[in-house]
Amino acid sequence: MKLSPRDRKLLIFMGIVIILAGGYYFLYMAPGSPANRWREVNERLATKEVQLREAQAAARMEERLEKDYFEAQARLKFAKGMLPKEEGLPKLLKDVYGMGRDSGATILSFGPGALQPKEYYKIKPISLSLKCTLPQLVKFLHKIEMSERLLDVQSMSISSDAQGNLSVTLQLATFVYIE
Repeated sequence: MKLSPRDRKLLIFMGIVIILAGGYYFLYMAPGSPANRWREVNERLATKEVQLREAQAAARMEERLEKDYFEAQARLKFAKGMLPKEEGLPKLLKDVYGMGRDSGATILSFGPGALQPKEYYKIKPISLSLKCTLPQLVKFLHKIEMSERLLDVQSMSISSDAQGNLSVTLQLATFVYIE
């Protein structure tokens, strides 16, 4: 059988197309082809990179939490040192009167309230009234701030007379640590 030159060219062209299509299939489309393996490796690599980023974020979070934990432990140790384990009202009364005397203020009344329990501590409210001048009040408040016992000024009411003397009513709170 003799083929015409046109049929021969067509047959060669078809053979080349079949060879190229087969090569394309086996190189890029077949289940075990290098292109499929390359895609699978890239997908696994992308998955591992995501897992690595998540692990790095978790490690940074752990480091930050560890740091926060140690800072909290230090603050707790400091707070335990400033918060007595019992009320110690006589000592507190003596300390507050000493602060008033040292600042030049005259303490008119000292009224402790009932302990208010919280989760890890108790609050002891204290009403305090005093007569003083403005510089004496500032000194007194500074002494409260610098006190070794934690005292918190909750509220303050100030009135003055014609001579410039102040009548001050303070609501303080002190704290007792619960073990």
